[in-house]
Amino acid sequence: MKIAVTADVHLTTREDNPERFNALANILGSLADLEIHHLIIAGDLFNKDISNYSQFDKLCEQHDQVTVHLIPGNHDPSVEASRFTAGNVSAYNKPTRVDLDGTFLFVPYQLGTSMGEVIATEVENLEPGKWILVGHGDYCRGIRQAGSDEQGTYMPLFRSDIDRYKPRDVLLGHIHIHSTEGKVHYPGSPCGLDIGEVGRRNFLIYDTENSAISTHPVNTDVLFFQESFMIIPGDDELSRLKQEIEQRIGSWELDESELGRVRLRVRARGFCNDKQAIADLLKESFGDFAHYKDADPDVSELSVNNNNELGFIAKRVEEEIANMDWGSCPVEDRPDHDKIMDQALQVIYGGGGS
Repeated sequence: MKIAVTADVHLTTREDNPERFNALANILGSLADLEIHHLIIAGDLFNKDISNYSQFDKLCEQHDQVTVHLIPGNHDPSVEASRFTAGNVSAYNKPTRVDLDGTFLFVPYQLGTSMGEVIATEVENLEPGKWILVGHGDYCRGIRQAGSDEQGTYMPLFRSDIDRYKPRDVLLGHIHIHSTEGKVHYPGSPCGLDIGEVGRRNFLIYDTENSAISTHPVNTDVLFFQESFMIIPGDDELSRLKQEIEQRIGSWELDESELGRVRLRVRARGFCNDKQAIADLLKESFGDFAHYKDADPDVSELSVNNNNELGFIAKRVEEEIANMDWGSCPVEDRPDHDKIMDQALQVIYGGGGS
C-alpha cells in the first residue's frame, strides 16, 4: 500500500491564506491518479487560534475516496475527532495504533513530554522493526533545525528511542523543510509559509511493502526564493555579479508556467566600487519577478571601497576559501561560505567603506 504524507499546512481561512488551502487541495486531487487512498497529516494542519474547521471539512468531503489521518501539533493541540463532520477524517488526540497494511502508531503532540515516553506506554503492542511512528516534534540527532524558527525543543524524539523501540520508519511533522536522516523523514510544509521557506514543495509517498519513500510535487500558488550576493570590489564586479545571477535563476529549475508564481527577496552585501550600478543590475536582472512585499533589492549592507590593493587581497582570500579542503567533515556541518567571506572582508577592509 502507498500512503501520502504531509504536515505543517498551517491552514487559517481561504480568505486569508488561499495558497495553503490550494496546496492541500492539490495533494488530495492528485491522489486518485496515484491510486492512493490514505493521507497522513503529521500535525499543525491548522495555524494557532483557528477553531472553525468547516472549510477543511468541505474540502475533505470533495475527496471522499481518501481517508485523512490527523494528529495535533504544537500549533493545533485541540484537534480531535469530534470537531470534524467529514466522514473521511480520522483525528487521533491520544496515542493510537492503526493498521494500514502494517502498524502505524500515531503520537499526538503533548507539551512537556518526549515521544519516547509515549512510545514506552505502547511498547508491549509494538513488534520491533514492524511498526511505523507518526509524530510531531524535533528529532534530536542528525537533522538541523533550519526549517523551524521556534525556540526550544518540541516533543523530542531521541536516537536512543529509535534504538530502543526499533520502529521500522519514522514520519514526523514540525520542521517545515523536507529532510531525511536514516529512517526519520520530515515531509516539510506543502506550501511555503513565508519567504524563509524557499523552492518547490513536495509531499511524501510511503510504500508499506518495502519502506520506500518518494516525493511528489505540489502545485503551489507561490514559490518563495531568497538570493543573497557577496560582492567583492574590482573592475569585473558587474560581470561577475551578472554571471552569478544567471546561475542562481537557472538553479531554480522552473518552467515557464512557474515563473509568475515566484516571490523573491534579493540582497547584496560586502564591498564594491559602484553601489548604484550594483543596485541597478540587481533590479534589472530580477525585474521579471514579483518581489516579496514589493521591496527593491536590498543593498543596505553593501559598502563602497575603491582601494585596488585591498580588492586584490579580497579576491585571493575568496579563492583560498573556495578551495579549502574540509576532509571528512559532512557538508551540512561545514561553515557557510558567505559567512566566512563576510568576516574576511571585515578584517581586510576594517569596516572601511561608505
